[in-house]
Amino acid sequence: MKQVKTVLLVAISFMLILLLALHLIWYFGKSQKLNIYILDKTVTKADRIEHKSVVWLLNQLRFVGPDGKPYNHLKDYWGFYPIDTKQGLFDIKSIRLNEIDAYAAVYDAVYYADCYGVYSYEWFKKSPKTVKSSKVYGGMNQNDYLFIKRMNSLGKLVIGEYNMFSSPTNALIRIKTEDIFNVEWTGWTGKYISKLDVVKDGNSKWIANLYEKQHQKPWPTGCDGIILISNEGLVEVLCVGEDLNSDLVKLTPSSEMKTWETQVSDVNFYGWFDIISSRPGSKVLANFKLDVSDAGAEKLKTLGLTSQFPAVVKASEKSFTYYFAGDFAENQVSMFTSKLKGGAILNSLLNMGSSDRDFFNKFYSPMLEHIFSTYYEKSNPLEIQMN
Repeated sequence: MKQVKTVLLVAISFMLILLLALHLIWYFGKSQKLNIYILDKTVTKADRIEHKSVVWLLNQLRFVGPDGKPYNHLKDYWGFYPIDTKQGLFDIKSIRLNEIDAYAAVYDAVYYADCYGVYSYEWFKKSPKTVKSSKVYGGMNQNDYLFIKRMNSLGKLVIGEYNMFSSPTNALIRIKTEDIFNVEWTGWTGKYISKLDVVKDGNSKWIANLYEKQHQKPWPTGCDGIILISNEGLVEVLCVGEDLNSDLVKLTPSSEMKTWETQVSDVNFYGWFDIISSRPGSKVLANFKLDVSDAGAEKLKTLGLTSQFPAVVKASEKSFTYYFAGDFAENQVSMFTSKLKGGAILNSLLNMGSSDRDFFNKFYSPMLEHIFSTYYEKSNPLEIQMN
């Protein structure tokens, strides 16, 4: 027994020394200053899951704020700040109209991680979700739009993500925001669901209720599938074996993306996605693909949709403006690994059971590394040459 305790003590000591060494190597690595405005309006939990992985990547890549300190996912963002979830207390950090030009001058980049917002059923947790659940805070507003418009005009890095266009964002703001990203939203969003039964029995049962009311038939339980919801409240379902050959939503990078040194790969995607189309002059860097049957293709056609649509769009060849048509920033990450040399390996091991692990490791992480690094190099050419 004593020998076992000794072995355990040695093993624990070795691990602690190793982690300390990896942290010190990371800490003394060269940092890169990049002042990034992160917006997250959908924060209902303390871990800030909707933008947490963005900060993980910034730390791992040694991007720091203007004060030279690593980014902190708990406080280095704008939007909704939970104070006391039990008492329903919160704060909101937002830019005022007369501050837009000043902030656009000092920030190098902007990432709108989630603009959807917080609703009463999530925040106060007193009742299940309904179609008309009241908004506590959320949606793209005029100042949000004006800020990214100004950042875009200055040639700075602008990244927008899923949930910028749907309700509660109003139509005028949506249309003007679409112009910035050079895309057009079809009005539809979707998500893969491993068991459609959970929708009928869970907090999302309002979706099933709408489906049954519109289609005059029972919700399709007992199968896997993809839910499609329009901004007008229409609901459609693609079921495996009938409308889908497989239940997977494929995320496929373009040939250009595959040439990046960061090795972006094909992956399965399990989050929510927008169905958008690109406009002339834009560049589609990745696509979503649904494995539909003939029946599924026909069902999509009646909705004015196709089985392949853009996932990552660059507004133009020379711009640094990107739209991610999926809930890309919501990933399970262990924050302490972000400050370790080679932390990606340990983070991957600690999150082996997460469905988004491959997406984060093989697609999202290398994509953001390329975008941030390329932008930084072009924005700081003298510093890069000196090193």
